[in-house]
Amino acid sequence: MLGLIKKDFLLIKANLKSMVIIFIVYLILAFQGTFDVTFIVPLIGIMLFVSTFTYDDFNNWNSYAVTLPNGRKNVVRAKYIASIILTVVLGIGALAIGIGISYTKTNSINLDEIISSLMGTMLSSVIIISLLYPIMFKFGATNGRIILFVVVFAIAGVGAVVSQLVDMTPIINMINRLDSYSLIAIPIISVILICISYLVSNKIYQNKEF
Repeated sequence: MLGLIKKDFLLIKANLKSMVIIFIVYLILAFQGTFDVTFIVPLIGIMLFVSTFTYDDFNNWNSYAVTLPNGRKNVVRAKYIASIILTVVLGIGALAIGIGISYTKTNSINLDEIISSLMGTMLSSVIIISLLYPIMFKFGATNGRIILFVVVFAIAGVGAVVSQLVDMTPIINMINRLDSYSLIAIPIISVILICISYLVSNKIYQNKEF
């Protein structure tokens, strides 16, 4: 399985230059105060990792991978483990950069605000991974992106309609009350989402023909 994880990171390396350029642009915007750097860094990681599905499909990797010992289980497991590693590493990097920008601009560090922003972004990253990976394993990279876009658009549309018909104030107040527990709640929620997503992806991949 370590070889599969290494393979995915080598594929990520192929797209690293373009992601560095994007990161530099957003870093400049962050210094200007028009963008939050803690938002883009983990999401860049997801963009990099989604590209591994594209390379796998293009090179018919899965047809070979399933012939390896425990290939089906290890392929899914490696994707999730590598994604978690990448997300955590980039999250730590985003935290360090956010602290540096805050200190450079204000000569002080608003650590609570930075961590709160980062935790929200990390949870968003986990939600995206949890939704995206089962879709990618089921339909492939190209179709998976289209389906994910439709699903997200549908959820956003339903959410917009519900917000107009239902009083969201109690829900908003509850979220605000839970904000003080985010350091505990977000990791727990993230683990639950990843576990559910992994089980679904594993089930899909076990039954998929290549």
